[in-house]
Amino acid sequence: MKHTFTIEKGLYLIGAFIALIGIVFAIIRSDYVLKIPLFMEATYPPVASQTISANDGTVDTFYLLDSKGDVRLGEILTDRLENTGKQVTTAHIEDVTALPPVHAVIIATEHLDRLQDRDILLDYVNEGGTVFFATRPSPSTRLMEVYRQIGLIEIGTFVETTGVRLTSPYFNESTSQSFDTEALLNSSLAVRLDPSAHLMATSSEDIPLLWSQVYGEGRFIVFNGTMMHEVTKQAPLFIGLDQGAPFLRPVINAKVTTVKEFPFLSSNERRLSKSMTDRDYYRNVFWADMQRLEAKYDLNYVLATTSPSLNPTRSTSAYSEDLALYGRETLRSGGEIAALGASDAQFLATKQQFDYALPGLNVQSVYLTADVAVPDALPDASVEVGLSQMPFEEEGTLALSTTSLDFEDPAWTEWGLFNELVSSGFVSMELNPKALTSAAEGEAYIKSFKQLLTAQQKEVPWIRTMTASDARANHHFYNGKIYSKQSGNSYTYTLDEMAGETYFYFHAASRVTDVENCEVERIGPDLYLVRTDALSFTIRLEGDV
Repeated sequence: MKHTFTIEKGLYLIGAFIALIGIVFAIIRSDYVLKIPLFMEATYPPVASQTISANDGTVDTFYLLDSKGDVRLGEILTDRLENTGKQVTTAHIEDVTALPPVHAVIIATEHLDRLQDRDILLDYVNEGGTVFFATRPSPSTRLMEVYRQIGLIEIGTFVETTGVRLTSPYFNESTSQSFDTEALLNSSLAVRLDPSAHLMATSSEDIPLLWSQVYGEGRFIVFNGTMMHEVTKQAPLFIGLDQGAPFLRPVINAKVTTVKEFPFLSSNERRLSKSMTDRDYYRNVFWADMQRLEAKYDLNYVLATTSPSLNPTRSTSAYSEDLALYGRETLRSGGEIAALGASDAQFLATKQQFDYALPGLNVQSVYLTADVAVPDALPDASVEVGLSQMPFEEEGTLALSTTSLDFEDPAWTEWGLFNELVSSGFVSMELNPKALTSAAEGEAYIKSFKQLLTAQQKEVPWIRTMTASDARANHHFYNGKIYSKQSGNSYTYTLDEMAGETYFYFHAASRVTDVENCEVERIGPDLYLVRTDALSFTIRLEGDV
């Protein structure tokens, strides 16, 4: 039987199809989309835990030596190590008569002269221990007694140095990295290294900054600088500690991109461009460029915005309209909206703006510009960005660090991102479009941001992109401990608790040959990224250890 197809019927079908598409787009652009669970609250995998026994091994322990009246550096390094699940025991260098068997001894004072006897260090390292000088020692009789053993053949006077130049890359194996910026300021000693020393970093003036020296069965590691009392300058700590025995430490493995104070109440004047108003420029030029970068580099923006008025009403429509527009587009692309503020009144006003423009939005993150408690107006906010210099969790609240992208000093910006990536496996970038003064400056800003993203894609392609609230999913980094046990060239690691996939950096001079209950990916010379969803896993190395 032949079937006939009338034009009228075809037109009805085409019309119905177009209507259906229109309904779908209407729903997507409506506030209904904000009520979908995806946009309302994050879900995290359940926490798994187990009882640890003596057979599971021990937690990596560090013995940190400070000095009476000189404890600041020790306190800061202790916080950093304990935030990665390590144990730290502290003692005054004046009181030490022997060193315990630990993963490494860290000397966090310049007062080496207060050590009772040089043999306390020499005997410990000779028998297989690792001693790390976390700050350059002051010239003294005690230093002259050990300078050859720590890798020096000549010591000069104090010099002021700037910048850090790695002699070999930490991540990607193709190139080394240089950070020639005056912001990386050190008080160093002019020294000449023994040819047998392994140089890891110099200053921009080619003064040796970081090296290791084998002595007997162990090694000395020396940082010839003074900058590690600042949290944003502690990458040498982990680069140095990696030179010892195989070392596993938890990382977040996350990249967060925050757009600060955006959207804001932009002007209808032509301040940035003569051809369009500022509001049109941000909408049609800047934001369009940002969206293209978001799609190309798989970003998830966090818009940290604040109400322009402490008494908002629906009639203040310009900001509300922009908030609804930018907010919906950000949420649909997998991003997040955060409240920015410095007072209860500011957060309350911003929450009211959210209710006007994005009804049903569940705010889980805040950007703090002052040290204030998150107000009751945002009861679900448990992630704070803006004030912390390193990621940590305390009493159920996660504090995340962030690096403002200063393209006027790109070396400092690159260092800030590198420092936290080395220290915790976390990259947190902060853009500030409100600070633009011209369309040409905006074009250069986008170009510099794109160059940075391209470099990251090449150097650390493995890092995960996520929002600020998603970063709390790595439960073990903030709460867990690692128990390690060695048997020949096999290292078994046991976690006391975890939730979902957990990530680690594993550094070993020998090649990984086999694993159990985990996956490893080589991400740099002697450096591996470990992923596991098991409470216990094993890594085997090549040859005898």
